[in-house]
Order: sequence, then C-alpha cells, then structure tokens
Amino acid sequence: MKVIKLKDLSNKDYQRIINRSAGDYQSVIPVVKQIMQDVKQNGDKALIRYYRKFSGNKGDYSIQITKEELDKAYNEVDIQVIFGLRQMIKNITQVCKNQLKAKKDNIVETERGIEVWREWRAIEKVGLYIPGGKAVYPSSLLMTAIPAKIAGCKEIIVCTPPQSNGQINPVVLLAAEMLDIKRIYKVGGAEAIAAMLYGTETIPSVYKIFGAGNIYVTAAKILALEKIAIDMPAGPSEVFIIADETANPKFIAADLLADGEHGGDSACVLLTTSKEIAEQTIKEIEKQLPALSTQDRAKESLTKYGLIALVESLDEAIKFSNEYAPEHLEIMTKNPEKKVSKITNAGSVFLGDYTSKSSGDYATGANHVLPTGGMAKMYPPLGVDAFGKWMQVQKCTKDGLLKIKETIETVATVEQLPAHKNSVSIRF
Repeated sequence: MKVIKLKDLSNKDYQRIINRSAGDYQSVIPVVKQIMQDVKQNGDKALIRYYRKFSGNKGDYSIQITKEELDKAYNEVDIQVIFGLRQMIKNITQVCKNQLKAKKDNIVETERGIEVWREWRAIEKVGLYIPGGKAVYPSSLLMTAIPAKIAGCKEIIVCTPPQSNGQINPVVLLAAEMLDIKRIYKVGGAEAIAAMLYGTETIPSVYKIFGAGNIYVTAAKILALEKIAIDMPAGPSEVFIIADETANPKFIAADLLADGEHGGDSACVLLTTSKEIAEQTIKEIEKQLPALSTQDRAKESLTKYGLIALVESLDEAIKFSNEYAPEHLEIMTKNPEKKVSKITNAGSVFLGDYTSKSSGDYATGANHVLPTGGMAKMYPPLGVDAFGKWMQVQKCTKDGLLKIKETIETVATVEQLPAHKNSVSIRF
C-alpha cells in the first residue's frame, strides 16, 4: 500500500472505495432464486441435496441438532472459552435490557378524554442465520439470540452451515445451549434463508430473518423481503479509522488487519492528518501481516478495497466518513468524544486508542450485527427493538370524541368519505 492525499483520488478509485463490495449480490440473484424455489418445492430433500453438493460429504446427515450433539459439545469446549462466553452473555444482556428499558410506554393526552400510547409486542417467530462452515462465530449467535430473548420472541430458530464433517462447531452449540436455544438446524447459504422463509418438513417458517452472511445469503434475504421482514442487508465487514498525530500506528494496523482477515471482500480505510502516522501504519501492516494465518484474506482486502490517505483536517475526514457510512468507525484522535456529534452515518463508533474493533465484536456488550455497504445511512445496528414492534393504542371518552367530532366530520367531507363522517356523527 502507499499513502496518497484523499483529494487526489481519481474518480475511478473514489468509486471503488465508496462502493466497496456493496451490490455484488446482484450478480448471484438468478442462482439464488433457483435455489430458493427448489427449497420451496422440495423442502428437506433440497436442503440435504445442497448440503451434499456444497460439502462433498455423502454420509448420513441430520438437519436438526440432536441432544447427543449438544451434550457432546460440553465435553469438547475448554473451560476458558466457557468463561468467555459467560462474560459476553452478561455484557450483551446488560446492554439489551437497557435498550428495552429506554422504550417505556408514554401515554399522551392529546385532548381531555383522549389518550394515545404504544405498547411493545415481540415478533413471535424469528430466524437467526449464523455464518459458519469454514469459520466459527459463536459471537454472532450471542449477538442475535440475546436481544431476541430479551425482546420476548417465543420461537427462535437458528440456521448455521455445518463443517465438512457435517457437524456444528461445539462452541457455537454450547453458546446456544447456554441461552437455552434448542431449535438449531445444520443448513447454510441461500437454502437456509429459503427454509426459514417458506418452511420445510423440519424447519418452520418465521416472520423475520436476522444475521449476516455471504453474497448468496444477502441476495436471499433481499428476495425474502417480498414476503417477510429482515434485519438489514448486511454484507462483508468494513472498518474506517480517523486518526491524528496522537494515534498509535501499531493499533491502527492491527485493527485494519482484524477487519481484513474476514475476507478478501472486506474494506479497510484509514484517513489521517499525519503523514508520519500513515507511513508508520503501512510499516506496521507489513510487520504484523506475516504472523497471521489469515494473511492472504487480509492482503486481498487491503488491495481491493483498502485506502490509507492523508486529509488536511479532521473535518475533511469526517465529511468523507459520513458519505462512506462505515460499519465500524474508529476515532483515534485527541478528545474523540467531541467528534461524535459530527458523525451522522456509522454502524458502531469506537472512541480512543483502547476501544479496539474486536472489543465491540466480542465483549463490550455492543452489538456487532451492523449495516454495511453504506447502509448505515438508513439502517441502525441490531438491537432489541428489531425483534419486536410497537402497537399503537388509543382511547376516547364520549367527551373526548366530542372535542374532535367537528374536525373528523369536516375532513371526512373533504375526502368524500361519508361513512367516516357518520361513524362519529351516529354516536351523538
């Protein structure tokens, strides 16, 4: 990588950085449509066929996790991992409970005798997609399942792709068991989204689907929007760092690589006012990269969608960041708290040298299911409120209705809806 000035970016490179891998799912829509239609028509048979096709495993295959598999997971997971999961559950639960607490009902009396308020209702049936297969993401299960449970969802369905041996990683199973989630299915990709959308002989249909995945999963979620709700079209990971001369280049490099190792389609951006910080960061990347088993993925992401650029001011960096709308935004500057008010578009913001990207990915309690590809301009991070909806309630006494009777009759006449007018008039 080399350092350039942000204002010197060519239009071609500017579009490459701004757009990153967002929208790539469009290219796989035809394939995904075919898979989803197959699952709709053939149910479990299609799921098993796709598992064998994509995994190469021709052995016996059970779609639903068995009690024996859950019991076995406890014996396979190190005690230190169990302690880590417990701390994550504690912190995520605390944050989630606070979100619901902040949404208490407020009764408004618009006129004497008229009250309007909202009541919370959880979505009854939700589906959680947990990425897997080659990687292991117990953290993603916790980030989606805990807010679902805090919200009060009655049915929580989990779909996650199995490993090549046809089994789910025991840490993921243990995380589910610690949350008392039993309905876990060994299905991944677009076919998992289709199963939760349409339902099969084994997997029930749901009302809303949550969780990030590859472009096939994203495409399937977009197509599912025709019939049910989704959390957001979350795609490849991305980190955007704003730094001044006080930042630590070792930390910056580590966080860029932490995001890049997710995959070659991840995006890593650094904007800084300091040429020295930019140059030292590149040296640190070159020093830290060889030690990573994931170096190939990190290197590819830095090449395809990476940027290290100089800006003349932090305001210039913030302006570009708001246009970019990053999933993860790290602010490593003097008094980073003072910069937050200027940020309008970001999924999750990390303040200061010691709020690493991985702190939010795992253990602060903040959610790591976040909008990507510029979607932070209109989508929030995942939270308890995504697992439910507000139901509006109103109550009028006779005197209260009398106070708005003339308004209703007048507007109903203007809109040429005589039955609307009569529904009030008849009461008097």
